[in-house]
Amino acid sequence: MKRTLAILVILLPLLTNCNRPDFNYPKSKVWAHRVNDTAKAKEKSKSFDGLEVDVYYSEYQDKIFVGHNAEDTANNLQIEDWFNYVENPSQKCFWIDMKNLDRHNAKPISKILLGIMDKHNMTDNLFVESPDVDALKTIKNSDLRVILWTENPVWNNIDTATWIEHTKKKIKELDPDAISNEAEMYELLTEHFPEQSIHLWQTPAEFNEENIETTRKLCRNKSVKVVLVDYDKPIGNGQDNLQ
Repeated sequence: MKRTLAILVILLPLLTNCNRPDFNYPKSKVWAHRVNDTAKAKEKSKSFDGLEVDVYYSEYQDKIFVGHNAEDTANNLQIEDWFNYVENPSQKCFWIDMKNLDRHNAKPISKILLGIMDKHNMTDNLFVESPDVDALKTIKNSDLRVILWTENPVWNNIDTATWIEHTKKKIKELDPDAISNEAEMYELLTEHFPEQSIHLWQTPAEFNEENIETTRKLCRNKSVKVVLVDYDKPIGNGQDNLQ
């Protein structure tokens, strides 16, 4: 009996730290980008399987506000209210771009998001995105899925080899559910990180034949799981209405 208990004590941390199953992505890889107001939340959730929204956390109010910049919080749209406008949130997927996530606010942010998921009977359909590995660890330990936001090496004049090594180190430390970057990083990401679930943003915004084909090209790669678009409607694999 004592030996059995001793074995369980040794194995328990290993069992509890096992990775959960891979995310069950919807059929469509095309998700709506920057759905940052209630009208867009209501309209785009009718046709898109996934929505991306930008948010800021206020530590003084202990609330998460919808907005791409800190100034946008003046609109006073809380993430809880935003979700009330989404059609069937338990049936949709969400990419939460957490603009100011850090190790100090990760726990209260997790608490708020878990409360929203519980309210709307959501189980495993929400990702939190950030470049902060330590903060994402806390989010992940709260049983939420995480996206590691990776930089474009051009932004900081970093050579490609160094960027690859830095990114590999972060991935190894965090083991994220997905990684994200600009669409122009598609080839670099799919070549060096094909084992990762790749989420892409900053795709061409205008709805025309050339841009639609670009979007389709990105979606054809099996490592690419999500492509954010600014189109009013998701595109399919066949004929599209360009009107």
